[in-house]
Amino acid sequence: MIEISNTTKRKLPTQKLRKAIEAVLKGEKHQAQMISAVYCGDKFIKKINRTYLQHDYATDTISFRFNEGKEVEGEFYISLDTVARNARQYKVSEEEELLRVTIHSVLHLVGYSDETPSQREEMTAKENRYLAHVFHRKK
Repeated sequence: MIEISNTTKRKLPTQKLRKAIEAVLKGEKHQAQMISAVYCGDKFIKKINRTYLQHDYATDTISFRFNEGKEVEGEFYISLDTVARNARQYKVSEEEELLRVTIHSVLHLVGYSDETPSQREEMTAKENRYLAHVFHRKK
């Protein structure tokens, strides 16, 4: 089961977000036991970041996996404020950046890490592939 929540007043492209989550799960040969996707603001994500990771700043996404194996139980939080800033910085639409960060979050839930340059490169390549799928682009 995939649950999408929005703690802000911003509109979300919920169907595309669900499609992106499902595409990553299918492509990585995982299923959703229970995934909670929470779209929030900087204040909310900063509190999560401080409470659980001891970082006193807002970030684009935080993911938590609660189990192991191919049936994923976990949650992720995405700051729509940070996504909007990053979209301007990277000169892409907010929707594209939101989908990229959502895909990135699910890749973390299925076991990918981005701590090293080679891991970041691998995740970025996968993000690009899944983004192309969601936007029906050739890749």
